[in-house]
Amino acid sequence: MSGPTVAVKQGTILGTTGVNLNGEEFYKFLGIPYAKPPIGPLRFKAPEPSEPWVGTRSCTQDGSPCLNMHPVTKKPIGSEDCLFLNVHTRSLPKHPVSLKPVMVFIHGGAFTLGSGTQQMCDSKFLLTKDIVLVSMNYRLGVFGFLSLEDNMLDVPGNAGLKDQTMALRWVQENIACFNGDPGNVTIFGISAGGASVQFQIVSPTAKGLFHKAIAQSGSVLNPWAWGQRNGLQLAEKLGKKVTSEKEALILLRGLSDVQLYETSLLLTDDFMNMAVRRPFGPIIEKPNPTAFLCEDPALILATGRYNQVPQILGACSNEGLIYEFSTFFRVSADFQPEKQIIPWNVKLAAESKTLWQKRLSQLYYKDGVKKSGVFEQIGDVGFYVGVTESTKLALKNAKQPIYLYKFSYQADMVKQLYKLMRLPESTAGVAHGMDGNFLFPCRWIPGVELEVNAEDAKAIQSVVEIWTNFAYTGNPHTQWEPVTDLENLKYLDIDKETQMRNQLLKERLDVWANLTQNTGFSLTALDTPAK
Repeated sequence: MSGPTVAVKQGTILGTTGVNLNGEEFYKFLGIPYAKPPIGPLRFKAPEPSEPWVGTRSCTQDGSPCLNMHPVTKKPIGSEDCLFLNVHTRSLPKHPVSLKPVMVFIHGGAFTLGSGTQQMCDSKFLLTKDIVLVSMNYRLGVFGFLSLEDNMLDVPGNAGLKDQTMALRWVQENIACFNGDPGNVTIFGISAGGASVQFQIVSPTAKGLFHKAIAQSGSVLNPWAWGQRNGLQLAEKLGKKVTSEKEALILLRGLSDVQLYETSLLLTDDFMNMAVRRPFGPIIEKPNPTAFLCEDPALILATGRYNQVPQILGACSNEGLIYEFSTFFRVSADFQPEKQIIPWNVKLAAESKTLWQKRLSQLYYKDGVKKSGVFEQIGDVGFYVGVTESTKLALKNAKQPIYLYKFSYQADMVKQLYKLMRLPESTAGVAHGMDGNFLFPCRWIPGVELEVNAEDAKAIQSVVEIWTNFAYTGNPHTQWEPVTDLENLKYLDIDKETQMRNQLLKERLDVWANLTQNTGFSLTALDTPAK
């Protein structure tokens, strides 16, 4: 075997090489196990550190993604043995250089889809800069987020988030072997990956494992970023009447991984309804030995007891355009967004709920139910309200800068995607997740790789520079000012001409601010099973 080798804590690994956007070579080590395979008795449990191996382990191909759904065929892909990460670096210790900033990417996908593999996280854009890039898989859906009430069963929930933290611990122990600086780690993610970044920020178990954070289109206050306790209901989907969580656990552990995955799909999950919880997602745990989160994150943010690191938060200019991508997701036939505006985590009495439903309907649908109103509603409920309200809460006792952005640049490659989705040429704005195409080549549609023209290449270079500047110094851009005033959410508008602006989506978000100030976000009532 020939190729670059590195000795990590568990043993020696063999890697391969790649080429960045500028044609420069870098090293990559793929499919490195960071935890024991979570199979058999470890199914649903917190991860355990990976065991050492003898000899040299080939890490030239991606490890299996965690079990999820292929976006086109709708068939299960991946396996339960999936806790792998990838490392990409421009230099190795045999060529001594100073340690480089580390960027750890957490993929999105509603805690149900996606992976940290090369298909989703190709490093050719980011490795034009001298950083070390890490991407990871973490358990998804029922495998990562089944939660049982009985702590004696040792399935308290949040296994997928605990996987992420385990990967961050692996980085602390091993990243210097790749010329990465364990004292300068930036975590970043998009959508559920962005929410995951904030979950790591509010979890005491992640303290000291990272030093900067970028949450793109995701927040702990997004209603879709939460799950439910429904182990009994899942077991009953198998046609079995169970009377205890212990019986349910025995039944669910006895299924093959594909059987369990397909059974979990029988619980209703409407991807486009941003106001509801997922069947499987993060929860607030009862205190237990492996607990990730035992307290309302809104309270943790407001009291300043979160992991105080410099942060970037933001979203795309027309997040709700994701509604037009519904062929890739599960959408129930009776989903009517105009009737499902108020998120589950805003608690209102019935009378107040009726009044607020009417007010919000007038905000989005004063001229009737039109797609533009649907897009604005989905974007606000699903993303902007959580991003801005979590920013305000964190700012109350912030000791580090918090930067806000809106991504508005509708590049040619974004228009190519819209064309593939059969959207009109006049479609305005940047849809959910499209900013990721400026950090990673778009390959989430199998067989499709977007063309990058000269103007787009320049935009990619600009976005990569902002993100990596932040990783290097904590200061992302010379023009970018941190938020200091709760009444004026100033932000960087990332467009063809990038500039600072004031009052992010003020008219719409002021309505939501009024609602949330009067009611607050209550995230502790997470024990109600799915109906």
